[in-house]
Amino acid sequence: MKKLIFIILFTFCGSYFLNAQGMFSHGQGPLKKIEELERVKLIETLNMNEQTTLKFFSRRDKFRHEQEELFKKATDILQNLDTGVNSAKPKEDEIRNLIAEYTNIEGKISSNKENFVNSLQDILTPEQIGKYLVFERKFRDEIREVIFRERKRGKK
Repeated sequence: MKKLIFIILFTFCGSYFLNAQGMFSHGQGPLKKIEELERVKLIETLNMNEQTTLKFFSRRDKFRHEQEELFKKATDILQNLDTGVNSAKPKEDEIRNLIAEYTNIEGKISSNKENFVNSLQDILTPEQIGKYLVFERKFRDEIREVIFRERKRGKK
C-alpha cells in the first residue's frame, strides 16, 4: 500500500512540476488535477490494493470513454432536434425519429452504467461498490459547488 501511495504521489507531484514549467500542459490543467484528486480519494475511500486499483481504473476508464461517446451522440441529436423544431416548417417524421434516437441513447447511457456497476462485483466487495457510488455522487456535487462558488465570487 505504501508503494501505491508513493507512486500516486510521485505521479501527481511530477505532473505538477512539469505543468508548472509549461512542459506538460495540454490545456486541461484544472480538469487533470481534479481527475488526479478523484483517483487518490477513491483509492483511499475504497481501500484498494495495487492489483484491484489497476483493474478498477482500467474498467472505469473504459466505461467513461463509452459514456462520453454516448453523451456526444445525445448532444448531436439534441442539436439536430433543436434545428428541426425551430425551422420554418418542422418535419414531424424527422422530429419523431430524433426523439426516438435520443431516448434510445439515454437508455443506452443508463444501461451502460448499470452494466459497469454490475461488472465491479468481481473486483470489489458490495460495500466497496456502495462506497464508490456514494463517493461518485458526493465528489461530483462538491466539484459543482466549488465551481458555482468561484463563478459567484468572480461576478462580484
